Amino acid sequence: MKHIIQVLFFVCFVPTFAQDIVAEEGSYGVDDTNKVIVWHTSNLDSVVTAHKTITSLKFDKIYTLEDASSNLSYTNQYKVSNSDSYTLFITKLPLIHITINTAKIDRFSKIPGYFTYYNKGEYKKSLMGVRHRGNLSLTFPKKSYDIEFWTDSISKNSKDLKFKGMRSDDDWILDGMFNEPLRLRSHISTKLWTKVHKPYYADKEPKAKSGFEVKYVEVFKNNQYYGLYQFSESVDRKQLQVKKHDKKTIYGELYKANSYDGGPDFTKAPKYNNLFPHWAGFRVEYPLIDYEADWKNLSDFVNLVVNGSDNDFINNIEKHVHIDNVIDYYLFINVVRATDNLGKNYYLGKYTTGEPYFFVAWDLDGVMGIIQDGKRENYTNDILGNGLFNRLIQLNPNNYNQKLKERWTALRANQFSNDNLLSKIETIYNRFTTENIYKREQLVWINKLNDTSNQDHFTYLNTWINKRMSHLDTYFNSL
Repeated sequence: MKHIIQVLFFVCFVPTFAQDIVAEEGSYGVDDTNKVIVWHTSNLDSVVTAHKTITSLKFDKIYTLEDASSNLSYTNQYKVSNSDSYTLFITKLPLIHITINTAKIDRFSKIPGYFTYYNKGEYKKSLMGVRHRGNLSLTFPKKSYDIEFWTDSISKNSKDLKFKGMRSDDDWILDGMFNEPLRLRSHISTKLWTKVHKPYYADKEPKAKSGFEVKYVEVFKNNQYYGLYQFSESVDRKQLQVKKHDKKTIYGELYKANSYDGGPDFTKAPKYNNLFPHWAGFRVEYPLIDYEADWKNLSDFVNLVVNGSDNDFINNIEKHVHIDNVIDYYLFINVVRATDNLGKNYYLGKYTTGEPYFFVAWDLDGVMGIIQDGKRENYTNDILGNGLFNRLIQLNPNNYNQKLKERWTALRANQFSNDNLLSKIETIYNRFTTENIYKREQLVWINKLNDTSNQDHFTYLNTWINKRMSHLDTYFNSL
């Protein structure tokens, strides 16, 4: 009898409340400064079907939909009001909130903050340590962030969080992409690298990745809408599955090409000192045993390229670096024309002792016809190289140039085809246009790059791709 009464109560009162939508915790952000509300719901059709006439929506408060006859969609914006009028956008992208002390944050040490993430009903929240990240990007008003999830603000012990389609880890990056007019070059390039190249030791380490995953998100900082970000994994030993050291024996290695000091572009090979975590522009990422590095293997590799005789180079280069990986990285860098990723902004890894080094792409922002500050660099008729890549082509060890040409032909039929590249650009561009993502991004971030229309940026990028690929065809087919 009690159950029947409960059912009757529900039936009687559904018409009263059916027109009000209550947003789930973490699924929305209300920006009182810009009078913007962004609400994430992944299945809007079911919401609309369940509420034939929508009159109000409950976020932090109840907001009245000014035009109750409107059919909610991802492609429109809506006026809603409480005591003030707001513009409501509905998004399918994950929504992140970060709460930080803006007066204390800098690039050097992580400060406590709070993080929430909502996507398709998945809601995560955590204390975090956070700092600004980048070099040139530190001058941009839209900051990027390094994040480490913490158990508490006293011990600052790290903890892992898992996000769908990405790994479980404590270290994450929020990249503001402020210097990229269309907010898509880095995203497409990062995913392209992981499609093109797989770790040569993947049969032994099926969890190993050749790069890192990225995901678009929308961010609120201190309850103010901060626009579109790229949520990114980090590159580390775990990501690459290089072997851990055992007490004082080194197996796997990982170095970051950190600065233009001659080592990363293979033009200088100075003496090293294991007491320091930096050498010739490289920074040791793994391992540091008893606070000391071990630069010998990397120094031997760079020395061979810089100072080795032609015979020594031809006979020994494949002992130091994995040639198939070099070919993929070299072709990839030239396709996206990543001018800042030959003498900096990459990682060198070694799976285990006695194995060759391999390249890992990183920080792909100044690519596809722009440089690091976002300005256009409309060069298509050049070939990028450094001391290693140029010497490989010049000396042609073990028929290197033929392998390069054959790999180019294979990739041009698939990942590097014009249709593949241009379709990825068009898909993101069209989505960001029709779903108002560009509109709300440019509502809060207007800069000199916006003096040109999105359509003009899109046309420029398409033209650049076609010209670039034509030039690369001529060059690589002539080898």
